[in-house]
Amino acid sequence: MSDTTTAPESALPAERDAAPAPIRLGFARGIAPSKWARRWKAATPGRKLELVPLEVAFGSPLEARNGETVAAAANCDVLIERTAPNGRPANSEGVDSPRRAIRLYAESMALVVPVDHELAQQESVSLAEIAFVTLLDHPDHFPAWPAPQPWEDPEWMPKGPRAALSLVATGAGAILLPVPLARHLINKREHTVLPIRPEPGESPLDGPVVWAVWNVDRDDATVQHLAGILRGRTANSSRESAQEEAKSTARAPRVHTQPKKQAPKLKPNSRGAQLQAAKDKAERKKAEARQAKRRKRR
Repeated sequence: MSDTTTAPESALPAERDAAPAPIRLGFARGIAPSKWARRWKAATPGRKLELVPLEVAFGSPLEARNGETVAAAANCDVLIERTAPNGRPANSEGVDSPRRAIRLYAESMALVVPVDHELAQQESVSLAEIAFVTLLDHPDHFPAWPAPQPWEDPEWMPKGPRAALSLVATGAGAILLPVPLARHLINKREHTVLPIRPEPGESPLDGPVVWAVWNVDRDDATVQHLAGILRGRTANSSRESAQEEAKSTARAPRVHTQPKKQAPKLKPNSRGAQLQAAKDKAERKKAEARQAKRRKRR
């Protein structure tokens, strides 16, 4: 018998042919990453993009209270975070900051009411109508939004959007949330999501901003490639055209018009009748202002 043995096939140096490790993209609640996954697959078929949902709605998941969320976020190459309107992710300001960040888009806003609320049959609401609704304060209600009803005892304030939605379901009031997060968190049997529409001449309510963020020590060609895809680059687009598409993501979202439901008959002196009267009054004032401008031009 020969003392020479043949190494098993599994021991041969096959590492050179192994697929590269997947790049991990962590994302906050209410963010839909499927479009980015499709673009990545088309542009980078040789490397997998692993999507990691994170149990956080606002702010950096690296600063979450949940230790599992922090650990999962730390293991991601790029994070999709949601900040306050006109805010920035933590530790991303300036060239010497430890994190890099690119702005992806601003989210549109919605009012969440109980399913049996007087406004629940509408397709959307205006800021004038929100003025007649009791808004519940919660930690993610930002100063740029209409003022909520303060809590008599600060300890009563819900700890986050989920807890606030539980109070909404009881009929205690309504809350403001970005549309994607609201639709992700609500219970359809208990809540109704009403997008906020700007009236003619009004600016839309500033919504939270969605960012792509990564640590400087992870800033390599692969992360830069993913950042370009997040900003809109596809397998067939150039870096310049991706930048143009990125600008469009910062604009106000397109308002989809749908056939309006027939408005229910309002009872005299009801909350709904008051809202409608206030809306009609505001529209009359705007019409009078437009007529006054026309007379001045003559």
